[in-house]
Amino acid sequence: MNVSCKISTILMASFILTAVGFTHSLSEERRVRAKIGIQIKSDDNIKRAKSMDRVRTSDFLRIYVLPEEPFHVYVVHTDYTTATLLNTAKDNSPKVTHLTIPSRKDFYQVDGKSPIEGFSIVCSPDELIEMSELFGSGSISHHKWAAYETALRQKSKIDLSQRIEKPFAIAGNVRGNKSFAGNDRGNKSDTDVFIQALPIFSGNHILVRTYEFRVKK
Repeated sequence: MNVSCKISTILMASFILTAVGFTHSLSEERRVRAKIGIQIKSDDNIKRAKSMDRVRTSDFLRIYVLPEEPFHVYVVHTDYTTATLLNTAKDNSPKVTHLTIPSRKDFYQVDGKSPIEGFSIVCSPDELIEMSELFGSGSISHHKWAAYETALRQKSKIDLSQRIEKPFAIAGNVRGNKSFAGNDRGNKSDTDVFIQALPIFSGNHILVRTYEFRVKK
């Protein structure tokens, strides 16, 4: 091999390494990470929900979302007939560092009217105008929501294994938004311990996390 070929090879190798590094950098910049979890309160027992779990009628649910940095967060509930945006479009979807719904003092109650209850949490660095438009008039059909959620998942390229990642610091104090229904029999320290133990999930561009509960009467 002559000198010019060697130089050409070195330059090409250098270009490939630079390109790989640049691509890796872009990938890191697009990473969306958040601590996410749903708390199930059954009688006097409180536990963290799994992605597919069973709940009883009269159980209580509370949702926690703590992004690594300020993101737009959307929480959608579906009974597989209709879908509803729980943190409504009226809030103009401000970026948040934490979201607890219905609040740190309240729960949603499983009413048993549907055999399946589903919750989808979506975190995005950019406001999802389509989301606000989709739920602008209130609840929509589950079919319409499922089609849009599928598109979000394709964009997010989410890790289907839901790999837990290294910890990150929680910014500020965790406070809930307005109350809906129910009462909290626990105490603040228990809630804080629950929040600290939440797993971290990630996605590219957008993070989508879904829970599906089978309701046992």
